Amino acid sequence: MQPELHVNTNLYKKPFPSFGIPNIIGYIGYENIMFAKTIQNKQVQIDLNLHIDKVIRKPPDLDVKLTDLLQFLLQQETRLKLDPVTVIDNAKFFCYRGLMTCIACTPYERKDSWRIVGVLFKGNIYLCARDTEEKKKMKQNMTKKEQQFTSWGYKFEQSVLSEKPNLDPDPNKPVDENKEFSLVFKSHLNNHNIVYGAEMDGIRCDRSSVDSPPDLKFGYEAILKYLSNKEFIEVKTNRHIEFPNQERNFRLFKTKKWWCQSFLAGVNTILCGFRNDDGIVEELKVFAVNDLPKISSKFWDPNVCFNFLETFLTYVKRCFSREIKQKYGHAALNDMQSLPLISLHFEWKPGSPVQVTDNYIYEDDPILPDWFVENFGKYSHIAR
Repeated sequence: MQPELHVNTNLYKKPFPSFGIPNIIGYIGYENIMFAKTIQNKQVQIDLNLHIDKVIRKPPDLDVKLTDLLQFLLQQETRLKLDPVTVIDNAKFFCYRGLMTCIACTPYERKDSWRIVGVLFKGNIYLCARDTEEKKKMKQNMTKKEQQFTSWGYKFEQSVLSEKPNLDPDPNKPVDENKEFSLVFKSHLNNHNIVYGAEMDGIRCDRSSVDSPPDLKFGYEAILKYLSNKEFIEVKTNRHIEFPNQERNFRLFKTKKWWCQSFLAGVNTILCGFRNDDGIVEELKVFAVNDLPKISSKFWDPNVCFNFLETFLTYVKRCFSREIKQKYGHAALNDMQSLPLISLHFEWKPGSPVQVTDNYIYEDDPILPDWFVENFGKYSHIAR
């Protein structure tokens, strides 16, 4: 029986944990990189319904798991020089930023449950979010209006971002919602080393001249250097705030998620388009990420968010340690490379502690595909 992890906010009102400046170690979908020329507070008229009938949406049953991140790790394994881990305390975490944001916001979440599968493989831990039954039903029964809200967000990105630093946005073509550009970061949270992918909206190019991105022929390091010197922004949409309850919800829910997302990716600026109910953005407003906790201090505390995230990662390692000791003996804790793949299923519901449950069978829903398991780390002793 595994221990539980309590979520009460009072347990995590401590000084902010040590978090390393996110270091860019790679990229995914380089051909989809975008740029932001106009980042200012101003009145606009942007119709988010333009060509909505021609939008290319993501498949409703799309389940990306960790595929893109795993492909990146396999392709870049030699360059990254990821040392083999023998002791579980030194295990690296591999995941997506969205999962970390979800965990960090948990102490303040009152509605949505979550499920996370943890996989221990060759001394490292892979964390992957899985849909709850409620979320599966919600996706299957998505209304046309809900689809429209999602598409409005993508259309706003297309309306304020361009494909080259010197070009204007081109909203006169249908949006392909499958196009994504992501960065892969390496950071630490106290003693936990984390490698995570994060979808990025655009590079800021309103303050000074920004060169076009280097061609692939110039090599990986040249592109990494280019990306590491740029300032990225987040692009968001929100309904006009007209009533006190809307203001409260904005400060309680939106700002918390926005701050976590941005902070984890080293983003300092958010451009928000405030829209009416007909999908017309009428105002652009710029938010400094560092200001979000200040304007929302009555509702949430960033220290609580990141202390809980750090405690959750510690909890995951402890649960795997327990599992290893029970199944393979204490000595196996210092010989991670020889262990078979081990999975644990973490579940949380509002008002309850985080628990390890049996509500999951790895073979029915494998997180690491065979092509990764059979090849990752295969030549690590040669590359050292």
